[in-house]
Amino acid sequence: MTFNAFVQRSARVTVTVTRADSSGGQTTSTYTFSQHRMKINVRQGGGQFGNAKVEIFGVPLDTMNNIARLWLESLTPQNSDTVAIDVFDGDDYVPFFQGVISWSSVNGAGMPAVSLIIEANAAMALMNATASPYANAGPVSLQSALTTLAAAQQFSVDYAASVPQYQCVDIRLTGSPMEQISGLMNHFPDLTWFVNLQRVVVRRANAPYSADAVSIAADNGLMRLPVYSSSGLQFDTLFNPQLRPGVACDVTTVFDFVNRTLWVAAVLSHMIEPNVPGGQWTTSCAANSYGPRGNNQT
Repeated sequence: MTFNAFVQRSARVTVTVTRADSSGGQTTSTYTFSQHRMKINVRQGGGQFGNAKVEIFGVPLDTMNNIARLWLESLTPQNSDTVAIDVFDGDDYVPFFQGVISWSSVNGAGMPAVSLIIEANAAMALMNATASPYANAGPVSLQSALTTLAAAQQFSVDYAASVPQYQCVDIRLTGSPMEQISGLMNHFPDLTWFVNLQRVVVRRANAPYSADAVSIAADNGLMRLPVYSSSGLQFDTLFNPQLRPGVACDVTTVFDFVNRTLWVAAVLSHMIEPNVPGGQWTTSCAANSYGPRGNNQT
């Protein structure tokens, strides 16, 4: 799986908020930012969900006032306030991040460079929602149970083909959809999961979701030589949205011991700065080894 990192550096951020109007009703407003200077950091891994921080410059004052929280008034995250980040892949904009706004404010310290700051979480919609207790005497497959729990907030389940179809009995779960999913998955220590683009992704621990590996090499964006340890690899590359937790990495360097190892992405930090002269456009990845490369590996 190869990604062309040498494309136009462009991103589109769509913010949707619901606010009370003068008549006491609720009004939904949608704002799209693509030409503004922006600093976007998306972090995935190290937990079960992703976080994004977006800083946008040059936003009109009335727009900032409608999106940002009121001064000295706490912001209660609501599932109708969302952020979607799309990135340009050379042909069109493709989804990269989607989540519920967890924090928003205006930073005027750099006047006249005033910025709107938005933080969002990919799993917040599952955390915020109330859900009826889930009970199933079974037997029911783990995949089916997860699908039912995730569907409460229109989330889907990506269940790796390598994961066994575990059968569950006497399931009793309470709390938010996120708490119910987490409670169920705690019974399967050989599995790991995270939330991305309204999907609950389940795979074997320390193994890739699939064998379809992302190529990592100097000719497609690898920056500097990676830092290697006995069980892990850290590398920086030009921004690559294909890299996410659980993706197999086909790393090619001048070091034979790196090339002979199979790697799976574990923790990622994407930093992109659209329309910022000389801005960053990078992905930093910490990957774990999951075995030696066999003779059938290319």
